[in-house]
Amino acid sequence: MRLLIGLGIAIALALSTMAVGYFYPLSVIAEKPVNESEYKFIKTTCWFDADWTVTITCGELQTPEQFRLAVVILHNDAEQRRSDPIVYLQGGPGASARLHTDGIKSWLNWMRYSNTKRDLILIDTRGTGRSKPALVCAEYNQLNQQLLRRNVSLVEELAQGYDVAAQCFASSVQANSLLNYRNFSTQKSAQDVRALMAQLDYQAWNILGVSYGTRLALEIALQEQQTPQAVKLKSMVLDSVYPAGFGGVQTWPQVLDEGMQQFFNGCSAQQECIKKLNPSSAANVVSLEQHFVQALRNLQANPMPLTIKRWDGEAPVNFVVNDHRFLSAAFAAVYNPSDWPAIIDAINAVGSQRSDLLEPLIEPFINNTMTSDFNSLTFTAVDCADNPVMLEAEYTAALAKYPLLQEYTRDQWRYQLCHRLPSDSPLVRAAPQLPTLILAGALDPITPVSWAQSVNKQWPHSQLRVREKIAHSVLGSDVCLLEHLDEFFNQPKMKFTACAEEAEN
Repeated sequence: MRLLIGLGIAIALALSTMAVGYFYPLSVIAEKPVNESEYKFIKTTCWFDADWTVTITCGELQTPEQFRLAVVILHNDAEQRRSDPIVYLQGGPGASARLHTDGIKSWLNWMRYSNTKRDLILIDTRGTGRSKPALVCAEYNQLNQQLLRRNVSLVEELAQGYDVAAQCFASSVQANSLLNYRNFSTQKSAQDVRALMAQLDYQAWNILGVSYGTRLALEIALQEQQTPQAVKLKSMVLDSVYPAGFGGVQTWPQVLDEGMQQFFNGCSAQQECIKKLNPSSAANVVSLEQHFVQALRNLQANPMPLTIKRWDGEAPVNFVVNDHRFLSAAFAAVYNPSDWPAIIDAINAVGSQRSDLLEPLIEPFINNTMTSDFNSLTFTAVDCADNPVMLEAEYTAALAKYPLLQEYTRDQWRYQLCHRLPSDSPLVRAAPQLPTLILAGALDPITPVSWAQSVNKQWPHSQLRVREKIAHSVLGSDVCLLEHLDEFFNQPKMKFTACAEEAEN
């Protein structure tokens, strides 16, 4: 789950991408008749290249409303194969399951490496990847392409993005009533996943959710508790937990401030960071914070134009780096401590006006914003359907607690699209009545470890494992835990003791 300020969007959260709001044409799955009162899973020919020595099932889940959701099942051919599969729920909301050639290759490698001896089930939830109908808006794309090339204040970007996105949602519903934002809620996606498992030939199943995927997992568990199915949900692993009531605009001042403070403190303790910032003397927390704030002030006065190459072979992007865009790129790099030195290089580049030294921070940021694997309109639809808008007075009170970057967070409440897309049925937090392993990174800036600790205290059936030197997405960095996932899934009611050298609750 990643968070974006500026660039035409108030906030965008995703597992592994920063979203500017680009939408690409998706392959259309052929129309098939469906009983509107029922779900139906229909097998199809796979649409990607893969290692065909592995057994792979492709298909689509058709919903009662006639959404069509792409599904891929990677079958495990191990001699000691377990019968209860893992359903992977990706981050976002708005991130796809990457059901294309490159993505499937990565998933097969993940399967072999994790060695869970279980089938892996992947689904593009509503509004992501190959799912149909898709939330697309040419006007939104055009706005973002124009903004990239101009030095525009954050409030102007927010205002323009707010107006155009509101028009996009209105025109989408007029064109197709299915594109009502309420149809993209976490509650709806939870119903879809449960319906899929009821259609498949399994007796029990497990969930592995990451970031937003943990919120979806918890809603699935709640629905399972309220209306049990014959196919039993056996256990869950929740990595970087993001429960209902957390995240979004309401916690953005805290998340941004605390995330950057973690960077200031952590990077100041890294010798590589210290040397890059000030080769002649050790930099302390205050000096690093001051250097960063000064870089923002310098870019506010003198923005730096860059030409960024595209990783997908498309034409290079002309991009003006100003203060709030620099903050967005820096916050994206805060997710991984190994990227912290790149932020220091960029701070130095701003001071010396060296565009070439700024590019290593900006290039991955821009390319990740332009991925077709994320849909920021879907993010907005789900976030608004899930969460009520907090009172302005409450937001103002939160701002007062985090003054360092207040000028970059003060207008977020005003320009959140949820004012136009109010929640009719907010998500409810509930304790899942099944074994759950919660993984958290102590350095996580976007789903703080305090969220996981709060969840663990309230849910008696959960275990918590905190990794001290890891940020967001624990399983993306912790080789030991990934290799030992099968131990939890095999005996989810037992205390999980693998890889216990780090702090554990």
